[in-house]
Amino acid sequence: MTTERARLLRQVQNHSFALNEAALYLDGHPDNQKARAYFDKQRELWMQAVEDYEAAFGPLTQNSLASTAGGAWSWVDGPWPWEGEK
Repeated sequence: MTTERARLLRQVQNHSFALNEAALYLDGHPDNQKARAYFDKQRELWMQAVEDYEAAFGPLTQNSLASTAGGAWSWVDGPWPWEGEK
C-alpha cells in the first residue's frame, strides 16, 4: 500500500528525473524547441509536486521557505523523506 507521503515524494522524484534528463538533452541540442517546451513543462510539474509535498509533510531541502516558517527551524521535525513514515 502506497501512502500519500510516498506518492507525493515519488511525483517529485519522477519530475526531477525528467527535468534533469531534458536539461542534459538541451545541453547538446539548445535550439530544439520541442525539448525546451518539455523541459518547461517538467519544471512546472516539479515545482507543483514540491509545493504539494511540502504543504503536506514539510520541507524537502534546506532552501525551502517552509524550513524557516514561523522563525522555527522545522527542518529536523518529523521523519526525513528517505526514512519513510514512523
